[in-house]
Amino acid sequence: MNTLPATNDYRSVIERAASDPNFDVDKLERLVAMQEAREQRNADQLFNEALANAEAEMATISTNANNPQTKSRYATFARLDGEIRPIYTKHGFGIQFNTEPMGEPNMIRVVGMLSNGMVQRRFQVDMPIVTQGLRGQDMMTRTHATISAISYGKRQLEILMFNLAIGDDDDGNRAGGYRPAPSHAAPAARSMDELTDPHAGEVVDFVSPFKLEMQEGQTWADFIEPLQRYINHCRNIGEWDQWRLLNQELLLKLKETKPQLFRLFEKNTEAKYEELTK
Repeated sequence: MNTLPATNDYRSVIERAASDPNFDVDKLERLVAMQEAREQRNADQLFNEALANAEAEMATISTNANNPQTKSRYATFARLDGEIRPIYTKHGFGIQFNTEPMGEPNMIRVVGMLSNGMVQRRFQVDMPIVTQGLRGQDMMTRTHATISAISYGKRQLEILMFNLAIGDDDDGNRAGGYRPAPSHAAPAARSMDELTDPHAGEVVDFVSPFKLEMQEGQTWADFIEPLQRYINHCRNIGEWDQWRLLNQELLLKLKETKPQLFRLFEKNTEAKYEELTK
């Protein structure tokens, strides 16, 4: 009966097994399994140590957005990931996000994989796809609601991955030498409850002007409702003018084909214009 050598280089043992017909294959398999288990334990230990070191450098994340629906403030995914990414990448971590379908049509599963090249850990959170506000009014299209759900899911997964604290406690930040960018309190909710960034899917205080597009199958409401919302959150008359100029073509078409709807649009944005031109 052959005796397996005590060695960390089990590749040489495998080579020996391949050339020796009398070699004990069962012992070889056990040796390989033991070696792989030891390597996995070492990898897990290095992963946990790196994670602990990264968490030690992550202080409280300050909030930067307001949710009028729940009358609460929170940190957007852009703020949260922007603050911690330099830390977790420095310690060798990378994050990948994906989504998975669920049995319920108005739910989506957001999956996050935290990896350091040796170990990969899976996190998941199930998010509702909500198109209406608390009072039942249409708040966003299903596409935007899906993007929003994914963004909120990614935010929650990073909180879980690194055991993050969210709040406005600057004392803890100063103690760790951490200096977050100053945040400005969001304005109180206006008549249009909240504003969602169509690109990031997050609730924000304002959206930079851009040209809206009418896709096949969409109605004028899909154009007018978000444009009203964006305009009514303008911070100055320059942004107001930009929104109108960038969307002038569709506004003129609306005026020609749906004059009553155009007048309603003008009426719904008149108060904001007066506010900005005082």
